[in-house]
Amino acid sequence: MQLETGTPMLLSGNAYARGRAQAACGPVLADAVREAVSLRLGQATSLLARADVRAFLDRQEADLEGLDPNAAAETRGIADGFGIDYAALLTYLHLGLLRDFAEDGCSAWAWGKPGADTVLVKNRDYRGEHVALQRVFLHRDPARPGEALLCVGSLGSPGAFSSGMNAKGLAIVDTHVSTRDHGPGLLRYFLMTWLLWTCADVEEALGLIAALPHAGGGCIVLADAGGGIAAVELGHSAQAVERRTPFVLKTNHFVDPACAPFWFPVGSDPMARSTLGRYARLQSWLGDRRERPPLADIAALMGGHGADGEEALCRHGQDGDSSTISCSVFAPSERRLYFSAQHPCAGAWSLYDCRP
Repeated sequence: MQLETGTPMLLSGNAYARGRAQAACGPVLADAVREAVSLRLGQATSLLARADVRAFLDRQEADLEGLDPNAAAETRGIADGFGIDYAALLTYLHLGLLRDFAEDGCSAWAWGKPGADTVLVKNRDYRGEHVALQRVFLHRDPARPGEALLCVGSLGSPGAFSSGMNAKGLAIVDTHVSTRDHGPGLLRYFLMTWLLWTCADVEEALGLIAALPHAGGGCIVLADAGGGIAAVELGHSAQAVERRTPFVLKTNHFVDPACAPFWFPVGSDPMARSTLGRYARLQSWLGDRRERPPLADIAALMGGHGADGEEALCRHGQDGDSSTISCSVFAPSERRLYFSAQHPCAGAWSLYDCRP
């Protein structure tokens, strides 16, 4: 595998300034961000006309300032920078949890045990327009000396929109799950960013998760520099934490009895057709590992296609408009991200350091 040094997009300042700084990407990409938002909102016209959906979105907007003012400020900065209406951008960010628009997927896992170096891995399966918008961002805030966030996300979206790691060595990734269990609370993108700015390890993160309300609709997988790993299934009314070692994994369905009854794989969620197969493939591969897998083996696994009856982890359009647009391998003890900005089967990787 080829490995080069990557340069993240630096976002510096308070939450609003970091959001607004995304617009420095240039006019061509700024137009692409506006087009991506407009496209998704246009596709959702009938959904957004429903009274229950509008009431939910209005409640989310009203609550966000009090619940997570930093998320509100960063989102407002993005909206102002790109010239997008703030309420429209918030609506765009919420479309993923409205069950009729569950088009993203992802496969994620963590390996770790006390005293060992951990690794946290995610294939990002997402809509095609995000290939051009995808970036690795380095967030720094002068008011938080000694801290930094290294995030994989998309222009036009805040914080850890897909995954991230902080300078303390806590790393977090997410996966989407179609579910009936939605309600007022934090989007997981906002939650992940809050956790990374606030927590030093998995234990602290789990404590904060338990104390916050959640909008539902996904899983997060966590790893830290001290060997801690965990996975959390996030519904609105029900959550479940998995703490087993030496690995945890999530794809696009719930498995815990508290959350599994709410899984609702609708027809517009193509990743639901492959989630069980991807889960089984990862579980089989990880079950044979007693030590942390080397990077080359991880890259080969996550770039794997369907063979011998196995479900492909590297997706090439089997799921409609969703395909694997990147792979992230976080090494928390090194404060390093190994990143493939395309199909991981291509073998082109870059490394990024999370430094204050």
